[in-house]
Amino acid sequence: MQTRLFKILISLILGFVSLTAGAEEVTFVGKAPSAVAVGDRFQLTYTLSNADSRDIRLAEIDGFDILVGPSMSRSSSTQIINGQISQSSSTTFTYILKAQKEGTFRIEGASVYVSGEKLTSNALTIEVSNDGGSQQSQQGGQQSPDNSGVRSSVVDGAAGSDIIVTQSLTKSSVYPGESVELVTKVYTRVDIESASVSEAPKLTEFVTQDMEPNSTPNREQVNGYIYTSQEVSRQVLIPQKSGRITIEPIEFEFIVKKRVGGGGRGFFDDFFSEVQRVRQRVKSKSVSINVKELPAGKPAGFSGGVGSFNFNVSVSPQEVKTDNSVQVKVSVSGTGNLKLLSLPKPQFHSDFDTFDPKETNDVKVVTAGYKGTKSAEYLIIPRHDGEFTIPEMTFSFFDPSQGRYVTQKQGPFTIKVEKGEGQSSSGVVSFSGGSREQVKYIGKDLRYMRTAYEKLQPSRTFFLWSPAFFACTLIPLAILIVLFFIYRKRIRDNANMAQVKMRKANKQARRRLKQAAKYIKDNKREAFFDEVMRALWGYLSDKLTLPLSDLTKDNAIEEMQHHNIDDKAAAEFMSLLDSCEFARYAPTELSESMESVYNKALEVIGKMDNNIK
Repeated sequence: MQTRLFKILISLILGFVSLTAGAEEVTFVGKAPSAVAVGDRFQLTYTLSNADSRDIRLAEIDGFDILVGPSMSRSSSTQIINGQISQSSSTTFTYILKAQKEGTFRIEGASVYVSGEKLTSNALTIEVSNDGGSQQSQQGGQQSPDNSGVRSSVVDGAAGSDIIVTQSLTKSSVYPGESVELVTKVYTRVDIESASVSEAPKLTEFVTQDMEPNSTPNREQVNGYIYTSQEVSRQVLIPQKSGRITIEPIEFEFIVKKRVGGGGRGFFDDFFSEVQRVRQRVKSKSVSINVKELPAGKPAGFSGGVGSFNFNVSVSPQEVKTDNSVQVKVSVSGTGNLKLLSLPKPQFHSDFDTFDPKETNDVKVVTAGYKGTKSAEYLIIPRHDGEFTIPEMTFSFFDPSQGRYVTQKQGPFTIKVEKGEGQSSSGVVSFSGGSREQVKYIGKDLRYMRTAYEKLQPSRTFFLWSPAFFACTLIPLAILIVLFFIYRKRIRDNANMAQVKMRKANKQARRRLKQAAKYIKDNKREAFFDEVMRALWGYLSDKLTLPLSDLTKDNAIEEMQHHNIDDKAAAEFMSLLDSCEFARYAPTELSESMESVYNKALEVIGKMDNNIK
């Protein structure tokens, strides 16, 4: 019994030591939105981690009313990783504040006492604008999300507009071949049901590459008003010519939900008012970029590389026997227009057998263009012994950060070739310094000639009119006749293109949905919903035998009724389209999962196929 108690005591002591060793650092952090409107209610929170205290003291707060607080909540967690036990806990103090007046206000850090020591949190700066019509105020003081990285900015567009679309460049001046980012953002103060690009800028003067935009919505102050902003696209542009280049505006078409009616019943307006959908077209302003000329004095070997690169050439092995292979690898690594530049080509001796190089592009898109390595591997085989040289190779590029050309050199490389086993010079005649074509192999050109043959008998059989003749003539003719009738039948079947499209509509739609399923695995939300919408609209166009350009949401229901499609199936089809349009721009937590939408699309297409025969 005493032994068991002793073991339990030792286990408790070791557990306490492990918990103490795994304890995290004590922190005290305050958070609040950085931009609100007059009259907005928002949360001010202070989180104390890995310590216990119930007494919090706020600094003097100017410009805000404290409506509620502090309300306190606690949480704790224990982790066991590789036998190590760690424990963490946190206490959160929450206040509800209301903005009183316009201006920029600083809330000094709050303080708590932990084990007799005073801890002070970080100070907070909140900008309050006089945005009486903000979406937040209209919704009865709904809490704004806590976004510590929100910034206040001035963008092009009329002050107080419901929707603003902007295009911005990360640089105002670049060189040809130097990358710049084009970011498109939407600022909104209304409820958007769907959005689509109705007119996109033509970027013919650039090499373009799409990047993943920052899909997290933010709260920003724009021209004195509070907006919800979100990036809708981010592209890397690489200009191909110098001069002033203007990027045309981008135009979006939005379906906006607006509440009408209500009769001024105050709190009950949301229950008695109606939702009206309004179509709005919003266009951004054009942006320009100055593309400077590359400096004069381009060095030899310059192939248009712009960026920061490292040039390398490797030869392996450099001592080899005849008829054995040698690998020569030429590579350029770094950041810039890596994917667009040309690699230097090595010069090989004429006595080497050479093969086409194996080119590899291990590059990815970054804000500075392309980053990674571009390489070419050459396989050469020496046929004669001796000492051979691969001449020096140079690679030149322009470095925008230094504003000058950079030339890097590699080589020369010497390859020592020894005579291989079994090689004999008696069977080979070669000319020193000659090309491969001047090497002649003798002793194999004339074969042994037989001097005795069996007595040959002349054939008395004629092929003409023989059974073999009729077989070779009639069988191809019969095959040709069968193919002719099959071809005629196919022409008749394909004469009615509308019927062909109707037959293949389901197959085409399921092929697009199969492509959409791949985007689920890659977690590409926007590409997934775009592919599902194309599958649905394409299916409807083929089944109703209407051009895709003539189909709209307004006339789609009428056409489905004209083709005697069940109202319930038609309503499910249009509802799925609306869900896809909303999910493209809605935050992840507000939209349906991609698996759910994929299964609904299969189900809706199946129902439509049963209605249309």
